[in-house]
Amino acid sequence: MSKLFPSSKNVRPVSLIGAALVLLLSVAFGEMFLSYQGTELKNKQRMETISYAALLRARAERELNSLLYLNSGLGSYLVVRNTTIQPKEVNDILAVLHRSSSHIRNFGVAIGYRLEYVYPLKGNESAIGLYYPDQPEQWPAILKIIQLGKPLLAGPVQLVQGGSGLIYRVPLFISGKYWGLLSTVIDTESFFKTISEEVGDSRFEFAVRGKDGQAVLGDMVWGDEDLFGLDETFVQEIEIPGGIWVIGVKPKEDDFQNRYTLLVRLLCATLGGIIAWMLYTLIRNRADLASLAMYDQHTGLPNRRLFEDLARMAFARQRRSPDQSCALLFLDLDGFKGINDQFGHKAGDAVLSVTAERIRSILRQNDTVARWGGDEFIILMENVTQDAVEAYIHRLRDKIELPVDFEEHQLKVGVSIGFALNSDKPCDLDDMLKAADRRMYADKNLRR
Repeated sequence: MSKLFPSSKNVRPVSLIGAALVLLLSVAFGEMFLSYQGTELKNKQRMETISYAALLRARAERELNSLLYLNSGLGSYLVVRNTTIQPKEVNDILAVLHRSSSHIRNFGVAIGYRLEYVYPLKGNESAIGLYYPDQPEQWPAILKIIQLGKPLLAGPVQLVQGGSGLIYRVPLFISGKYWGLLSTVIDTESFFKTISEEVGDSRFEFAVRGKDGQAVLGDMVWGDEDLFGLDETFVQEIEIPGGIWVIGVKPKEDDFQNRYTLLVRLLCATLGGIIAWMLYTLIRNRADLASLAMYDQHTGLPNRRLFEDLARMAFARQRRSPDQSCALLFLDLDGFKGINDQFGHKAGDAVLSVTAERIRSILRQNDTVARWGGDEFIILMENVTQDAVEAYIHRLRDKIELPVDFEEHQLKVGVSIGFALNSDKPCDLDDMLKAADRRMYADKNLRR
């Protein structure tokens, strides 16, 4: 039994593993809680996102209808008065229509393929006289409108007078023949900003694609194109004149939720760390208490109580194999009291510690050594012969009686050794102790 306290080598890994498991369980519990709560939150956010998208769609359709309705009256007037159009009358009608909506940037009336009327004129002077076939960006959409004979919402379009906008164009026909084109230019930013403010929920962001009514990825009408590449974005279509728009809605990053998640993780880690530390301390303290109860604190050897337990187990093994002898060695240091008196108790403790280490260094693996008390040690050897015991005693004496270095002093002690060998009957600790003790005193007297 040549090992030090079990708390020093064996208990520490166990306590560390136990503490680590507690910490991991605490963190895992926190992650499970956050995962469950995150799933619930995602489901709730999904429903709210769908609801928000439906509301956006309804507002966009309502806003578009109110804008596009403005063209119907003017279109009827132009068709009826096509031969007797009065410029002042047209401008007055356009002025009234312009005042009825804050999203209208300007109205335009083209006779044939040339833009003849624009209201308001200020800021749009460069658009007067615009000939559509000369505009490669706008002409394909205009030609499509004329060929289909149906209105179309195009854009965003780069305007010749500067800026961009959505353009709602209505072809006008007289007796089945194309006569002209009525255009309404809508301020894109104002239109979508108003819709967003009316819906009034800052928890979401949205974007719209479908330039010229063609819902192709990348053909953006408004917002951030990257929104459509995200898993959490909900997408739905909205019909517009001549095509469709696709609205994408995504919940914004929730700073509160991020802080809450971080707080839960910190709390679980902190609580887990506290519990883990308490468990580690508890196991270590219990191990230390066990060491105090069963081990000698100066030498690290088993004390008398533990030795008696170990001896009983060894004697039980010997009873199962009666042909194997066991031996008990009793050691008493000679001159130890003089070292204590001359150099102090620290010197005495150093001698005891070195002596214990020297005994351990030449013990067999299955032999047991303990500090019996004071300057006395006891050794139990199993499955051993008398010749082996006597040879071992000589080695012990030579080893123990070597000088011990202590604070520039060389301290020397002798050792008296007695032994008892039991080979013909079951071992008994008390009987063997008495026999070994008598021989130890006989050895001490002889050495004197």
